[in-house]
Amino acid sequence: MKNLIISAVGDESLHTEWISGQANFDLCLIYYGRNDAIASAYAQESAYFHRAIGMKYHLLSDWITNHANTLQSYQYIWMPDNDVSISTAKINELFMLAADYQLQLCQPAMKGYVSHPLTEPKPGSFLRYTNFVEVLAPLMDLDTLLKLKDSFKTNYSGWGYDYLWPYLLGYPKNSIAIIDHIVMHHTKPIGADYSRFPRHPKKEMEDILRQYKKGIKKEQMVYKTIPGK
Repeated sequence: MKNLIISAVGDESLHTEWISGQANFDLCLIYYGRNDAIASAYAQESAYFHRAIGMKYHLLSDWITNHANTLQSYQYIWMPDNDVSISTAKINELFMLAADYQLQLCQPAMKGYVSHPLTEPKPGSFLRYTNFVEVLAPLMDLDTLLKLKDSFKTNYSGWGYDYLWPYLLGYPKNSIAIIDHIVMHHTKPIGADYSRFPRHPKKEMEDILRQYKKGIKKEQMVYKTIPGK
């Protein structure tokens, strides 16, 4: 089975780092910019290319729905933001470890502009089984993606999905993980101006937590740590 990256990208995407080496994955770029020259270059660099305007998870949802047959040939799908810096070799290893540990939902540990301390790499840890994977760069196996894709349009911003997804999966204790052995760098701070949003993302996240208040866990937990090798 093959692996796939799907990323919604703008004019300053870092995806060229992801494919600078010998990749064991295909790349799908959904370009939301308006520069025809950049669009042409991106199309040459990706196995699948699409132009559309919108929010990340709305764009991903539409592409996944319209390419359901194409997705059947992929085992794992990674959906990083376009400001994530990581090498081809590390991405190859990320996909390999996800398969080796039979993970449903995971992410590399993260340095740089970090919103959730849980996602920072922990010394001595190879992998941590958790109840949280950040919305910024989740990796899912195909079955999990198809199970969760309907949630991709729950709100406008995508805030709160990282709490919702583990809940929808039933909080498994051995298949959601942060992989400390693989580290990505988030190169840009989270935006501070949300005036273009219909509602503030924090309020959208609160709506999700309120809707599922009888079962959803906001406390970020580590169930088990696999020591570093």
